[in-house]
This record gives sequence, structure tokens and C-alpha cells, in this order.
Amino acid sequence: MKRLQRLRRLQRRGDEGSTLPLVIGVVVVVLMLLTVVTDVSVLWLQRRALQATVDGAALAGAQAVDLPTVYAGGARGDLLLDPRAARGAVRSYTASVPSSKQLTSFRLTAVTVTTTTVTVRAAAVSRPPFLSWLTGRGVTVVAEASARTTTG
Repeated sequence: MKRLQRLRRLQRRGDEGSTLPLVIGVVVVVLMLLTVVTDVSVLWLQRRALQATVDGAALAGAQAVDLPTVYAGGARGDLLLDPRAARGAVRSYTASVPSSKQLTSFRLTAVTVTTTTVTVRAAAVSRPPFLSWLTGRGVTVVAEASARTTTG
């Protein structure tokens, strides 16, 4: 009888604390998932803000129609752009929109103007909290948008 009680006590003692490694493992996995989701969310939101800024800049540039040409020849076919005015409209728009100031290291990398299309490309540095803490650097996000003028 004593031997059976001692054996039961030893069996119970062997089970004690066996859930601790499992709990620690689950906590580590949850924390890793939380850091990845947080960093990816920050990257996605900043990329979306950059894309919205670039979209607006392309639209602003596409509104810089060469008015003397339109008035001289009428509005037939595609509206022609004034390249200098389109580039100025893109720069003016990006300087005035708040997101360009909120994005770290925002810069226009290319503004291409053809007779009917404006293409704007920009880059900014995103600093996800955990990735930046580990590496000390940010991630460069890039966005590009085009807008075209047409009469119909």
C-alpha cells in the first residue's frame, strides 16, 4: 500500500510544471505574431498614404492643360498638357498636402509628362516600430500613379 501511494506521488510530481513550457511557447508565438502584424500594418498604412499623395499629384498635373492650344484649335481629341505647368502643379500639390510632410523622407523621384499623360513616382521611408528597433533602419516604400487627359 505504501509503495502504491509513493508511486502515485512520484507520478503527480512528474506532471507538475509541464504546462509552463507550453504557456511560454504560446506567449512567444503570440508576441511574434503581434510584432509582425503591427509592422506590416504600419507599412501598409504608410504605403497607402504615399499612394494617395501620388494619385492626387498625378491628377493635379493632368489638369495643367495647354489652354492656348485648346482655345486656338478647339477641344478635339485629347487635351494637350503644358509640361512645365504640369510639373509645377505636381510639385505644388505635394508641397501643400499634409501627408507629404507626415511621411518620413518623402521625395518625388520622377515626374514624367507626355502630351496627354502625367506619371508621378515618389518614395518615403517607413519606420515600422519593431523592425526599426531591431535594425535601426526604415523600409523604403515607393508608389507610382499616372493620369491622362481626354475629352470623352
